[in-house]
Amino acid sequence: MTDLGEENLSTHFTFVQSGAFYNIDSEISGILRAPGSGGPGGAFVVVSTTKASPAADTDKVWTIQYNQTDDTYRFQSGNSGRFMYHDANGTVTHIAVAATDNRSNWQLIPFVETPVVVAPDEDTSTDLTCPASGEFENNNTRNVDISNPDNVGTVDDRSCYSDYSESNVYGKTWGVYNITDGSNHWDAPNTLQPRIERSLPRSGETGVGSYARFTGTFRILEVGDAGNFSQDGTYIAQAKGKHTGGGGPPDPAICLYLAKPVYGTGINADKQVAFDIYAERILERGGSGSGREVVLLKRVNKDEEIDFELEVGFRVDPNDATKKIHYCDAVIGGEAFNYNIPDPERGLESGIRYGVYRVRGGRAQIRWANTTYQREEVVDNSGTPPSDDVFRLRNVATGQFLTAVGSSAEPVIMTDSGEAPNTHWTFVESGAFFNIDSETVGILRAPGANFSEGAYRVVSTGAAAPSSDTDKTWTIEYNDTEDTYRFQSRTAGRYLYQEVDGTVTHSIVPESNTRSAWEVIPTSQSLNITNSELSASAMKIYPNPSEGSFTLSLNNFGKSEVSIYNVLGSLVYKTSTTKNTIEINRGSEFTSGIYLVKVLTENSKMYQSKLIIK
Repeated sequence: MTDLGEENLSTHFTFVQSGAFYNIDSEISGILRAPGSGGPGGAFVVVSTTKASPAADTDKVWTIQYNQTDDTYRFQSGNSGRFMYHDANGTVTHIAVAATDNRSNWQLIPFVETPVVVAPDEDTSTDLTCPASGEFENNNTRNVDISNPDNVGTVDDRSCYSDYSESNVYGKTWGVYNITDGSNHWDAPNTLQPRIERSLPRSGETGVGSYARFTGTFRILEVGDAGNFSQDGTYIAQAKGKHTGGGGPPDPAICLYLAKPVYGTGINADKQVAFDIYAERILERGGSGSGREVVLLKRVNKDEEIDFELEVGFRVDPNDATKKIHYCDAVIGGEAFNYNIPDPERGLESGIRYGVYRVRGGRAQIRWANTTYQREEVVDNSGTPPSDDVFRLRNVATGQFLTAVGSSAEPVIMTDSGEAPNTHWTFVESGAFFNIDSETVGILRAPGANFSEGAYRVVSTGAAAPSSDTDKTWTIEYNDTEDTYRFQSRTAGRYLYQEVDGTVTHSIVPESNTRSAWEVIPTSQSLNITNSELSASAMKIYPNPSEGSFTLSLNNFGKSEVSIYNVLGSLVYKTSTTKNTIEINRGSEFTSGIYLVKVLTENSKMYQSKLIIK
């Protein structure tokens, strides 16, 4: 006998007729048996069996007697005169006992099951495929939002099952996020998971007091079920942020909030009635797979409104005021779950995404309402690479953008604008390396010396990421002093390089050669004002073209560092100045040709302009 509640299946029994008698059948095992004096549990102790009903065995049948006056029942083992009895020591036997002994009298309490409720805005369609009309197969992952969405942030839609929409229930406007298994039509099958997420501008500074903070209310209606616990579940939000020093993906998820399904019992046995919320978080910078831990936080009911707050930022280490902590603090349904990110000194930014992400089986449905976002940026001494997950790659020496052209096996080119989609790239992890993935074609390939289009000339492919092919994987190296990147073709010692003739190769060149250095500029950063326009308003070179000496005019830059590079990307002149005007006399370092003049100000702003020497 136990004090377990009525929801516990071990307390549930049914009566199954067997001739003139009945079997008493457990919902979790089999029918009850009434042994004799030598029974396995002791003399006349009633035991469970694994035998199914109906059964005619004499020790497994019972006579049911009903007392209408008391609305109680007695259960006689067969017609033996022995009745099921709750002994004072807690055991259950069948003994000869008078009907006046209430330990032999039992109440029958019907178990009334309540079916799980369908939410007013729940998708109940049994068709989980993308519509044949193709109405949700957008030609862009970003510019697919509704007009004036209630939810904050920029939508990233990689599902052809549905687009973001909104519902009005429970007195709130809810963002509707629905995805299904296999509905990512943008990336190759079995690679990246479907998602409809919203990205938010990141806090790009690392000083103490910098943070990104998101608040909202969520309801979970359904999550992915792959039939495998490690693959089950759907992410509802994640903290992101780049780091220095290499290792792992360039823009990792630091902590993901994962909802796994909890199924009901009885009539709800095949329905998701609740969800366990886990934190999947890194154990080391760049950690993935075994470099992460999964921690259970709490359980929430289906369609329950849960307040959520996530703040990612930098604060003073309470144990050492000279150090800082990179923290990720969540409050879910009023409960705080704080987490300190490893290696805080390597953190470069704090970012947050939310919505719905990952479904390895079935469908996922998340609702978000009352979303807000704010960020604070406090400058620290460390530089920060740009924030986002889709980038433009601009060559440091030339100022031109890496551009995909046509289709498979066509060499990439360099262009003067970074606005077109074919100048946009993502970095996709592939083991210890990365694919450089075009938003319009496929991943980059680094051919060898005998390539038909030219030795070592970099080309687009039709291959999707992630790919482990040795000629399609790259090592990413970050220079935090210059805030630039170099891309090495795997471990070959060859780097993505813009040649003087404008072609793009992977070549063996020193780090000082700026034709192998690239600025990584997020697509969220506007390029409406070009670098040349910015430079023209703040920096002038005259005469230009020049036949000899020339003057560099700086618009109140304060202390500045001037660097001049030749067309090969080699540094030919460098000086520091606090003047607004400096005269540079032509020496042996300035032969006829084109030069790039770069000025770095004391507040870390960069200006550049072209110089022609006749």
